[in-house]
This record gives sequence, structure tokens and C-alpha cells, in this order.
Amino acid sequence: MTIRLASFRTIFGIDLRTLALFRVLLSLWILIDLSMRARDLAAHYTDIGVMPRAVQLDHLYATSWSFHLANGSAWFQAMLFVLAGLVALCLLLGWRTRLMTALSWVLLLSLQNRNTFILSGEDNLALLLLFWAMFLPLGARYSLDAAVSRHKELAENAYFSVATTALLLQGMSMYFFSALLKTHPIWISEGTAVYYALQLDYLVTPFALWFRQFQGLLTGLTYYVYLLELIGPILIFSPIFHRTLRTLFMLAFVTMHLAFAVFLEIGFFPFISIIMNITFMPGWMWDKLAAALPKRTRQPVSIWFDRGCDFCEKTCNILRMILFLPSVPVKPAQEDPEIGAELEVRTSWVLTVGEQRLFKFEALAKLVSVSPVFFPLGWFMGHSAFTAIGDHSYDWVGRNRARLSRVTARCLPWRSAPPRFGWLTQIAAGASLVFVTVQNVSTLPASGLTLPSAFVGARQALGLYQHWTMFAPYPEMTSPWPVIEGELSDGTMVDVYKGREGLADFEKPAAVSKTYENYRWRKFLSNVEDQSYEDVTQVLALNYARYLCRNWSARQNGSVSLTNFVIFFQIERTPRPGAAKEIETRTVWTHDCLG
Repeated sequence: MTIRLASFRTIFGIDLRTLALFRVLLSLWILIDLSMRARDLAAHYTDIGVMPRAVQLDHLYATSWSFHLANGSAWFQAMLFVLAGLVALCLLLGWRTRLMTALSWVLLLSLQNRNTFILSGEDNLALLLLFWAMFLPLGARYSLDAAVSRHKELAENAYFSVATTALLLQGMSMYFFSALLKTHPIWISEGTAVYYALQLDYLVTPFALWFRQFQGLLTGLTYYVYLLELIGPILIFSPIFHRTLRTLFMLAFVTMHLAFAVFLEIGFFPFISIIMNITFMPGWMWDKLAAALPKRTRQPVSIWFDRGCDFCEKTCNILRMILFLPSVPVKPAQEDPEIGAELEVRTSWVLTVGEQRLFKFEALAKLVSVSPVFFPLGWFMGHSAFTAIGDHSYDWVGRNRARLSRVTARCLPWRSAPPRFGWLTQIAAGASLVFVTVQNVSTLPASGLTLPSAFVGARQALGLYQHWTMFAPYPEMTSPWPVIEGELSDGTMVDVYKGREGLADFEKPAAVSKTYENYRWRKFLSNVEDQSYEDVTQVLALNYARYLCRNWSARQNGSVSLTNFVIFFQIERTPRPGAAKEIETRTVWTHDCLG
């Protein structure tokens, strides 16, 4: 039997359709992340929140930077949030894709540096993905840039560069170096790491509370996760049985992260990790998917526009792109005398399906109905209730197409050449790959490698941090949750954390993870508790306490003020399998709001 070896270009290349999906999903993650963060905009990003700028500046490296630190007011932060959202939307649509990718990276790094005490591995990975995305043609397929491109370079879907190699290696280095850092016996000899992870009640879901009774399964999952992270990053690049192994391990990593989402309250880390794994989706999968999509008509379909109408031609190209109809030709109606004459009489674009000719909104509904993806929408659009409104809208567009052409000429010009990803880009990508690899190696205790200050400065300036300690060398052994008891100016005792009158409840809740408003608050409060063990000024507890004082009256909408309170943390220590849990009450901070 002859064993065929996959080429280097095949192993480290990425299909352009995969890069388009990567762009869309990454943009969606940015929009979701901004929406989630916006709920705590004042609390996490302004000077009246838990992290005033002066405090954050004291905890940033000298080379770190952030536009968000320029002003501490809510309106300024909201403006930057909206800007980041608009840029992400443009990236989603593939409009000026390379510029929008770079701007998204800049704005995300700036946002993360505004409050570093609410960050997690999700944020680190997302920033790295955006960094590598700047070196890649994310807009070559399924984008506005591609729809208005006159240049047909990159006609093949297979794409290889130093940057594709760097992106794929970056993704797998997260697992590989995390496995190398899992050195504690509970991973290798005892097989109890998943048991300890699922005992962290402040982090696990209600489903995990039920599932963790199956000790045998937990042991098996421990070895599965460890071996997958150690061996998967090697075999996914195997030149032997490449197609099979790549598919197998890509799906294995995706399902692992889906399991993380079911068991752990870790925000959108599973989602961003799945996005990273999707970059391994090979071209043959797209070909299979395209072949499996239903063909809505066997008759030839053509789109005819009015020659000289810049807006009309671009709109037709964009529709063809959005509806997944790349083989449908877009032609000037004047090329066919009969169709050109009908266009003039009806003042409408023309859609031909076999011998059938359709105009205005009816043509749009028909075009949607032959889309292999959006055809159900075409059925609704073809209903008579929509036709009159659609034709009226079409007539308005027709009357204003000269003005719309001027707008699109300025905002969506024809692209005579694709963005260049030449040798300078590839050298920069290669140098960055060496940079992050050195940093990953330095995280291994056995390496003995110490990074010089200049190296660390460059890392912080670019947001290229690498230290994949996901449950490494072992999971946490304590599960904290806050209890804050205080007194009002009239002597009433209150539960400050839950915002209600009465003594605070020190009993363990049924689902500890639900005591946190969201995963970013969990991260911040965990940092408050962690810092309480250090012999340093408790700046996190102090500023959180000041925030609670400022916000009590606003939350309660009353005239009685909060005078003093104590921040406690209930600390539940994870015992060895079979032993009972113990809870310790730890006093972290005592605060006087009037002092």
C-alpha cells in the first residue's frame, strides 16, 4: 500500500473560505463581547467604578497603552465602545477588511488594558487571533471587498503563507504548552484533575454539580484532556493520513470546548477557542458542503444591470455574494438588445431564469428563492403582501440611483488590486512567530529561559502574552464567594452584596457560581480575594469598597446612606476524593464610607 504524504503547503495552508468564516465569527465575538462588557461600562471602565485610571496605570507595564485611559467618564467609554462595534460590523461585512482588522486589534488591546483585573484566557486568545488576522486575506471571499473587486488574483481557494503557518501553530501552542505545564501528579499519575476542577463550586454549572458524582468518568476525562492537549497539536499537522487526523482532532478539540461550556462558567472562552479551531477546516469540507446544498433551479440564471450605473452593478455583485450564488453571471443589460429594451421600458434591473424574465422586487424575491442557503426567505418575499412595499422601495432606489452611485463611488470604490500580503508582511509574521515561540518556551520551568526587559516591553506593547496555564500545573484548590455585611446611617443592618436589608447570609448557596453577576465580576472579585493573601496595599478591595459606597444609594433609590461594611469571603477548600469539604470565613476588608 502506498502512503501519500500531504505537502507542507497543504498542512500549513488555510482555505480562503475558512478565512472568511473565521472573519465573520471573530467579528461576531467582538460584538458579543462589547455587548456583554457594556452592561458594566460604568463599573468596570470609568473613574467612578471599581478601577479608576490612576489605579490601573499603577498596574500596567511601562510599554502598555490604552486610548480608554485618556478619559474616565462614561460618555467617552461609550463612544469608544460604539466605535469598536462599528469597526467590528465593517469587519463582519468585509468592508476595507485589512484596515478594519487592524483597527479591531488596536481597539481590543486598548479596551483590555483599561481594566486588566477582569481579563481571562478568552481575552488573551481573542487578541492573538486578531493580531495574526492582520497578516491574512480575510476579505478574499464572502465580503464587500471581494464583491467590488476587479482583480481576480487568489482565484484558487487554497492559500498558504508564513501567516497561515503562524496562525495554525499559535492555536495549537495553546494546548501543547498547557499540557507541558500540567506537571502535578493529579494529571498524570492520580488522574484526579477533572475531579478537582469540578469541585470549584464558584466556577461550575449546575449540570457539573450533578455530573461530578461519576468518579470513574472524571478519571477518564482527566487522561483524555491531558493526552488530547499533548498529542493532538502534533498529529493535527501529520503529513500521514492528514485528512483523517486533521478532521478527527479538529472535532475533538471543538467538542472538548463544548464540554467546557456545559461544565464551567468561563464566559466565551469555549466560543473563541472553537473559532480558533475552525481555522483548521480544510477546503475539501467546503467542496462537500457545496455539493450537498440543494440546487434550487436547473435553469440558467443571470442578473442584468444598467450599464453605467455604478451603484446597480455593485448591488448585483453584492447580492450574488450574500446569496451564495458565485456562478450566477452579472451582465450589462445592453449586451442583449431585447433585455436592454425591457430594462429601459420598465426602468428596472432584469433577472432571467431560463426564458422567464423578472423585474423589480419580484426579481429580488426570485433570486433569493434560488439561493442554496436563503431560499426559505424567498418564499416569504414572494407573497403579495410584500410585493407592493418592495416595488415602492425599489422605485425610490431607482429615482435616487445617481446619488447612491456617488455614495458608493466614495464609500465602496471598485478595487483594482487586492490588499498586498507580500514579503514584508510575511517577514513580520515570521518574526512574530519566533517571538511568541520563544515566550512559550520560557514559560516551561525546565527551559531556564529568562526574558529580557526589552522583550517583555515589546510583548506588552503588542499584546502577545503567552502563558497557557489552564488548570496547570493543577486546578485551583479553593472556591471563594463574597459575603458583604454592612450598616446604614439609621442603624439598619444590610446585605451589601445582595443589596437588601437584613443580616448577610453566610450559608453556602445551592449554586455558588450564580452568586456572581457575570464571569467578569467573578474574575475581579477573585482577584480581590487573591490579593488579600499578599503583603501589599489592598488597592482592589479599597476601590471596590469605594465603589459600593458610591452606588448604594443609586441601587436602593433611597435617602438612607451606607456607613460601613465588612467584605468577607467564604473559602471552600477542595478535599481529596471521598473527604468532606470545609468552609473558612475570611475577612478581606473593613470599610467606613464616611471616613
